[in-house]
Amino acid sequence: MGQEQPDFIHPANVEEVANVAREVGAEVLRGPLTYPSETGGLQLGDLDLSEYLHKYRDCEITLIIAATGEAQEKPVVCGICGFAMDEVGECPRCKLMNEEAARQIRARQEERAALFREVEDVLRGDDDGRD
Repeated sequence: MGQEQPDFIHPANVEEVANVAREVGAEVLRGPLTYPSETGGLQLGDLDLSEYLHKYRDCEITLIIAATGEAQEKPVVCGICGFAMDEVGECPRCKLMNEEAARQIRARQEERAALFREVEDVLRGDDDGRD
C-alpha cells in the first residue's frame, strides 16, 4: 500500500497562476514540502492539513494563500449539557445544577439527621414527657 502520487503541473503553468495570485494580493510560497515539521499540525475547517498535504510529501510545491476575512469563532458549547457559552470555562448552567443538587443533598442529610435524633430520643425515653 504505497503513498498516492500527486498529479504534477507544469512549472510554467504554476508560475502563471502564482503571478495572478500575487497581483490580487495573495501570498505565494514555494519550496519542498517535508514532514514532520517542528511545530505540529494545522486544521483548515474540518480538514486536517497535515493529513491532506501528506500526499505531497517530498515534492516541490507552490502554495497560494488568500485570506478572505476574519475567521468566525466557533461557539463554545458545554460538553455535558450543551449550553452555548460566551467563553471557555465552567458552564454556568451545570454550576447552578450542581449547586442545586448539593443543596438538595444537604437538605436530605439534615432531614435524616433530625429523624435519627428523634429516633434516638425515643429509644432513650426522651419523648418530651409524653407517656
